[in-house]
Amino acid sequence: MLPPETWIEPFPGDRADLRLALIAAMQTLPPAQRAVLLLRDVLAFPAAEVAEMMDMSVAAVKSSLQRARARLAEADSGPEDVVEPSSPQARRLLDTYVTAFERADVSGLTNVLRLDATLELLPSRTWFSGMDECSPVFAAAVGSPGDWRMDRLVLNGQPAAVVRLHDQPFGVAVLDVRRDGIAGVTVFNDPALVERITRVSGPPPASPPRPAPRS
Repeated sequence: MLPPETWIEPFPGDRADLRLALIAAMQTLPPAQRAVLLLRDVLAFPAAEVAEMMDMSVAAVKSSLQRARARLAEADSGPEDVVEPSSPQARRLLDTYVTAFERADVSGLTNVLRLDATLELLPSRTWFSGMDECSPVFAAAVGSPGDWRMDRLVLNGQPAAVVRLHDQPFGVAVLDVRRDGIAGVTVFNDPALVERITRVSGPPPASPPRPAPRS
């Protein structure tokens, strides 16, 4: 398990200037490179301050930043690939994801995943890559109809959901939505996030009726 200081919590809202950097960094880079990229290129901290914060040498910070930039260039995640969270396609994919979990519909869930989809379960170090690895995890997680309840919102400039399991706070799920499906799901298993994000974002919109349990 990762301690809280080693992973980045999601933030409410839609910041277009940060969206691509956050999507790429949080879904593509290993933790050290991810942190250096965000601290240097997004938050504009000097290399010396980043080195002090991360207990690294300045040379190591510069090297990590170079590797992070090179890896992002190879990933080539451009604006034409990322869908705006307010677009009809993004809302449709989020609705399908939420509905599938609330109805325990495994096939409905996997049908909107890309073949190369990733699943990250924070604060665990566990990472799943590809449909073959992600599908069994989702199948084991959905449980029974009505187990899960999710309120839709935008976090990190991406479609997301505040998640409750058996009516108890569970955490949040942030979706990396692309034009051809969901490319990644990052689950923050931290019940405290539910109250904190709900307080900042305000009350969620009215949800559709919850599905009745199967007979």
